[in-house]
Amino acid sequence: MSERILIADDSRELRTVLSAQLRKLGFEVQVAVDGQDALDKSRAFKPTLIIMDIMMPKLSGLKATKKMRDDPDLATVPIILMSQLGEEQDVVEGIEAGADEYLVKPFRQAELAARVRILLRKASGVKKNLDETTAQGLESAEEDDAVRRFKETGQIVSKDFAGFTIIDKLGQGGTATVYRAMEPVNLKPVALKIISPFAAVKDGFIKRLARSNEIAVRLIHPHIVRTYTMGEYQDVHFMVQELVEGQALDNCLHEEGGKLPEAKARRYMLHMAEAIQFLEEKRLIHRDIKPGNIYVSQDDVAKLGDFGLSRLRDDLGQTAEGYLLGTPHYISPEQANGDKQIDSRSDLYSLGATFFHLLSGVPLFPGDNLQQVVLAHLTKSRPRLSDLAPDVSPDLCAVIDKLVERDKDLRFQSAPELITALNALPPLRSMKGLSL
Repeated sequence: MSERILIADDSRELRTVLSAQLRKLGFEVQVAVDGQDALDKSRAFKPTLIIMDIMMPKLSGLKATKKMRDDPDLATVPIILMSQLGEEQDVVEGIEAGADEYLVKPFRQAELAARVRILLRKASGVKKNLDETTAQGLESAEEDDAVRRFKETGQIVSKDFAGFTIIDKLGQGGTATVYRAMEPVNLKPVALKIISPFAAVKDGFIKRLARSNEIAVRLIHPHIVRTYTMGEYQDVHFMVQELVEGQALDNCLHEEGGKLPEAKARRYMLHMAEAIQFLEEKRLIHRDIKPGNIYVSQDDVAKLGDFGLSRLRDDLGQTAEGYLLGTPHYISPEQANGDKQIDSRSDLYSLGATFFHLLSGVPLFPGDNLQQVVLAHLTKSRPRLSDLAPDVSPDLCAVIDKLVERDKDLRFQSAPELITALNALPPLRSMKGLSL
C-alpha cells in the first residue's frame, strides 16, 4: 500500500501508538510535533492523508488546516482532526476550516482504520457518500430482492440493508422510514432513515436533501440530534443519525391526560431555545419545529431532530394534495404566507405553538382541514394559554403567549432573549409550598 499518512500531535505517546497502528495496516507514516511542523513536513512528505490534533503548541490544528487549504499542493489532501471529548465547538470550527473528518479521543483502532480508509477511498476518486458506516461489499453488481421490493412498496422486508443490521422500525413519515439498526464498523446502534422511493423521484428532492445534509452533519450540539452521513445503496438513499433512546414529545399527547407537566415543559423549552440559539449563530432556520421533531433521551435531555429533512422546501408537512411549507398546526404566519425572508422568529413561533399544544392538550388552532388551520395562523385571534390550561403558571403562560404573537416584531426577537425569560421564571411550588 503506497498511501502516506502524516500524524501531528504534541503527545509523544499518542504519536507512537498511532504510528504503530497505521504501519501495521500497511501505511507509510511520518510524525510531526505541532501544527507548524506538520505544515513543513507535509510539503516535503506529500502525504495522501493528514491526522492532526486540534490543540497543539506553536500552531494549532485549526490554523494548520486553514494554511493547508490555502496551499495549492495541500488543498485537497484529506485531513482528520482529533479532539478531546467536550471540545465539540473546536470540531465544528475544524470542519469549517476545511477538515474532512474528526475523531474524539479516546477512539478505538477499528474506528481510526475505518475513517482513514474511507477518506483515502474518497480521495482516490471512488465516489462514496459514506463515512464510518461504510461497509465492505456494497458494490453489489445485482440489485437484491429486498431493495427491489423496497422500491415497489417503500418498506424494508429484510434484516440487512447496505451492511446495516435492521433491528426494528421506529417510525414512518411522508418522506422516510426510520429504523433502529446496527452500523457495521463499530457495531453501535444508529437511527437509519431510508428515503421513500416515492419521495426520491420528485424533481430536485435528492439534490436538496444532499445539500441540507452537508449542513446537518456539521451541527454538533447537545440539543440537536446528530446526523452522521448520507449514503446511497443500489439507488436507494439513506441517512444515518444519532439514535436517541427515548421518545418524541408527541407521544405524551396520546397518553392518558394528553399533557406535558409544566416542570418538564420548562426544561425542554430551555433545551430547544439553546438549540435555536446555536442555529441562529450558524444563520440557519429549522422550519419544522413540532412535538414529533423533539426527542427526549432516557436521561431527560431534549434534542431537536429532523434538521436535514425539515429544511427541505418540499418536505415540510405532507398533505393529500402535496406538500406545505411547515407542519400546519405549528407553522408561523410568515411561513404560512410563503414569505421568503424568514428568520429564527419563525422557529420561535413554532416552538411556542408546540408547547401551547403540549401544555394545554389542544393545538393553538385545532382542526383537520389543514388549509383552514394554516389560514387561522394568518387571520384568527389567538387563544390564551391560561384559558385552556389554568394549572400552568401565569409567568409561563405569558412566555408562550408572546412566542405565538402573529406580529413577529411582538415576539421574542432571538433565542437568547427567550432563554433569559425562561431562566427568570419563578420556581414552581408544590401543594405544600415547596419549590419543585
